[in-house]
Amino acid sequence: MIISKLKIQNYKSIENMTLEFVEGKNIIVGQNNSGKSNIISAINLVIGEKYPSKRFDEKFYFQNSDYFYIILQLSNCADFDKEYLNNYNKKTGIYSLTGDLNYLINSADELDEMGFSSSWKDSSQVIELIESAKYIYISLFSRKNEDTIYTLMLQNYDGSLCKFKFFANELLSSFITSAIIPSERNLKSELVVNNYSWYGKLIKSVWENMNEEDKALLGQHNQDLTDVTNSIFENLTDELGKSVKDAIPYNKLEFKLIQDTKTDYYKGIKILLDDGYYSLLDDKGSGIKSLMIIELFKLYCKKYHKYSSCLIVEEPEVFLHPQARSVLSKKIDQFLTGNNNQTIITTHSEQFISNFDIKQLTFISKDDGKSEKHKILDSDFTEKEFQKINIITKTENAEMYFADTVILVEGGEKYILKKLFEIYKDDLFLDYNNVSLIKVGGKTFFNIYKRMLEKLGKKVFIIADYDNFKNEVNDFLPENLRNLLNEVKGRTSGLKKYSELSGQDKTDMDNIFEYLKQNQVYVLHNGELEDYYNKIEIEKLKQDNNISGKEVVAHYISTILNLENLEDLLIIDNDFKEYIDLIIKDLSKNPDDTSKKHLE
Repeated sequence: MIISKLKIQNYKSIENMTLEFVEGKNIIVGQNNSGKSNIISAINLVIGEKYPSKRFDEKFYFQNSDYFYIILQLSNCADFDKEYLNNYNKKTGIYSLTGDLNYLINSADELDEMGFSSSWKDSSQVIELIESAKYIYISLFSRKNEDTIYTLMLQNYDGSLCKFKFFANELLSSFITSAIIPSERNLKSELVVNNYSWYGKLIKSVWENMNEEDKALLGQHNQDLTDVTNSIFENLTDELGKSVKDAIPYNKLEFKLIQDTKTDYYKGIKILLDDGYYSLLDDKGSGIKSLMIIELFKLYCKKYHKYSSCLIVEEPEVFLHPQARSVLSKKIDQFLTGNNNQTIITTHSEQFISNFDIKQLTFISKDDGKSEKHKILDSDFTEKEFQKINIITKTENAEMYFADTVILVEGGEKYILKKLFEIYKDDLFLDYNNVSLIKVGGKTFFNIYKRMLEKLGKKVFIIADYDNFKNEVNDFLPENLRNLLNEVKGRTSGLKKYSELSGQDKTDMDNIFEYLKQNQVYVLHNGELEDYYNKIEIEKLKQDNNISGKEVVAHYISTILNLENLEDLLIIDNDFKEYIDLIIKDLSKNPDDTSKKHLE
């Protein structure tokens, strides 16, 4: 089974949110404190290895709410561990209900009081019900000062519902195996050895499958358990070592029995690592812990779990250098290869959102203390448009997915614009306002970039060349202005330079410019970036420094540009400067607090 939907109401910073997940990779991005951790926390409450608390503190409830609920929807219901569930010998009470999903938040006692009766099903009957279900819903409902209601319900294809009277860990274990790794790595809670945790099952399975020779050694040499333990875990140690060696330089890795736990010796197994300092994995940094947990979970799923598994990692990049981040990103992707596994990660790192499908991405923002989600769905674009978006996601512009505001340019304008924002405002203005300057690589991409980014909840500005009026700018005009532009083109033999227009032609174009400007599409009247150069000075620079090419020249100008030489190099005290002023004013927290220099 996979997680297909998560509905949250009144939980922490989330008032009301529904998140859709796809099979395979899912990526959640957003600023710090936007609510990403609360999403992972909500999932962990419902399907984590720790049974939910009986009651929750005030901090779990959104603002002044007196209740919260979390509902997790699973799909691909036929994919579950039937053998494991078949060994579940207890009878299970099942309510047969109409198709009202509000029954999710009702306890068994409430259903009994409402007059519903349950029938008892054995394991084979429960398996049959699950196999024929369309969705499985796991829900948690908590009201202040009342006991938590934690329930399981199936929805059939005809809309009818089957609700379980009791929800045991054995049922959850058969549906989905998940490893949930929060940003604060705590091995005592993440690598728990018990009968229900995936790590406990991994260690127990390896232990119980020891060979006869090791069994004899264990019986004869109880005092030398360390050597026996190393022998038992030799293969797992080798495989784990091969998996992590390209990311963690180490001298020694072993599983070691730390304490005598009588007959359940395997429960005392701990991992030690010599990465220059021989110590327990518990004592290592968060980056190493992350990598080891993920690799262990991958090995467990590969060797002992035949069904879908979900790996959920919060900020996998924590305390890893860039190369190690790339390695870990590839290893998470490997977890998805050749099966129906699923990953959900929250990240601030570009290494984890390279070469992805835009429908895998969810952007979380926060406004007035409330988290909101933004996601692109199948219905938002045509198939042809998605093909174009997939080209965009394979560029090196991943930083734009983390931004609140994106300024789109065609090419070399990026370098000079960045410098002008520093000159007219301050060095950190763009960073303070979480703004990305992005090269789209071609004027035909402006529209698809803008629509995609706005669907993800971002403010978008475009600074485009005058020749975009030939075709591309039509995408941003209503029909009456498109017709007006065509009339001007007809009267001016295709469209003269703006400086050559006069009379009605100039008036009509000014109206078009003004409409675009009101919609944050800023078209350079003079033509393109090079038309704002002081040509004599720039030609001299090119010759003196032996440089050529539009972007190379633009980049070089940006490296030497300052307030003192600005007017010598550029002629921008016109629409170009006006556009920068408008963006600064729009983004400034105090609209009256515009540039320290640009309005003087």
